Amino acid sequence: MTGRFIFNGFSSMLVMSVTAAMLAGCSNNMTIEPGGEQIVAANAQSTASTVPMAAAASSTPPPPIVNYKNVTLTNLNMENQGNQITVKPGRTIQATLNYAYNCQNCNSSLGNQIIVGLAGRSAQACIYNGGMQGQGSADFQLKVPAKPGRYEVRFRGLQAADCTEALKAGWNADNTPTKETTIGKIIVSRKAAA
Repeated sequence: MTGRFIFNGFSSMLVMSVTAAMLAGCSNNMTIEPGGEQIVAANAQSTASTVPMAAAASSTPPPPIVNYKNVTLTNLNMENQGNQITVKPGRTIQATLNYAYNCQNCNSSLGNQIIVGLAGRSAQACIYNGGMQGQGSADFQLKVPAKPGRYEVRFRGLQAADCTEALKAGWNADNTPTKETTIGKIIVSRKAAA
């Protein structure tokens, strides 16, 4: 589970696996609520703040680094909320990520692209268009479906003449990238704050 907490006045990222061995070493300043749904952390003056945690294993965000075939993607950040967000239907969201592309055996007469979109739907953004090797960061947008539900953000590395051709080749409901390419999750809910 990952959560943001205040401990002795400092803001930190907490990455924890809830096991008896780890909890045995915790101080009295930090407790886990029953069910593991919330963490309470107190500073030295015993003022506590509560931060919601992931409620179920199925809502666990994808890993921050995804490497598949010739592509490595890291640090997906959607709407400045990380790689798993909840939004209202039909929104267009802003996203950023870092990429590395390395395909030494690719056809040198074609361009190389990385496209991103929603599994079972379509590719929406071309984040890399270059040679057989490249790395950098990309800003892009994703259009969220109007239908509430859970949607996985996936990618595909391919060779085409340019981004336009790569997006045309893209994917559809029958030819979507595999789950190994999942880099984020979008939960579409009418009850979302934004």
